[in-house]
Amino acid sequence: MPASIPTNSPRRYFSDRKNALPLGDLELYERFEALYRYFECNDYLLEKTGSSPEREVNDDLRYKAVAAMGFNPYPIDGWEPSSVTADRLFDAIEFFYDHVSKPGKWGGLRDEESGWTSHGYASFDADAGQTEYRDRMNVVLVRYGAGFELTKDGEVRPLGEHGLQHILSAAIPHFDEENVDSKVREAVNKWRDRRLSMAKRREAIRDMADVFEWLKKTGKLQRVLAKGDQSDIFNIANNFAIRHHRPADKRNYDREIWYPWMFHFYLATYHALVRLLLKADTAGNVREA
Repeated sequence: MPASIPTNSPRRYFSDRKNALPLGDLELYERFEALYRYFECNDYLLEKTGSSPEREVNDDLRYKAVAAMGFNPYPIDGWEPSSVTADRLFDAIEFFYDHVSKPGKWGGLRDEESGWTSHGYASFDADAGQTEYRDRMNVVLVRYGAGFELTKDGEVRPLGEHGLQHILSAAIPHFDEENVDSKVREAVNKWRDRRLSMAKRREAIRDMADVFEWLKKTGKLQRVLAKGDQSDIFNIANNFAIRHHRPADKRNYDREIWYPWMFHFYLATYHALVRLLLKADTAGNVREA
């Protein structure tokens, strides 16, 4: 591997930005392997797996889990090029996220299972370890294929269309958890599934349209949108074979291009409308007071 600085740092340096070609499976593997070695050598896997360069453990959690994924677990090199796939790499990336923990100061006493007391790290911080691992891993994942990220929940997910990543990760405002918030959250999670088929994409778009339908039927949409603007929102779902199966529906369009546009349009519109409704509610409460 060329330079180790871009790999082990959460920042992308000049040469990495300048030559930002998408990474393939083998390039992603090489960078993941380097990060794995970095974290193991710094004892980030010691607390939860018992694994460090100084300890030879033949029956630890890392061995069992990584072996079950089909990898050579000691260390993770030795993969044949044909065995390196996105699914297996993403499994490994998520697994190590669950098991990294940043060591604290050296010198604390700890009790071993054998009954002996030995010196070791005084403490471990799982949150700090996961944050550091996630920051460094995301510098790599953003360049893989169309762009991916390791979320705070420890899941590898697509970033979304270029320039629209932030709308997918934007916080869902608290409005109506049962009828709105949870439905939008589920639609976004469904859309970000990296194995999403065209049928599932259509389903996620329909789920977003159903949220607007609920807002309309409860009289909330009319509070912040004129009737003509409401029609524009429902025109997409009603006339482009998203919610219905009618002879007059438009079907002669490129779904690879238009489905992402539809979903992001609905998601962006939702964020605007809910904030308008929350603002209207706040203004009403102030007037009543």
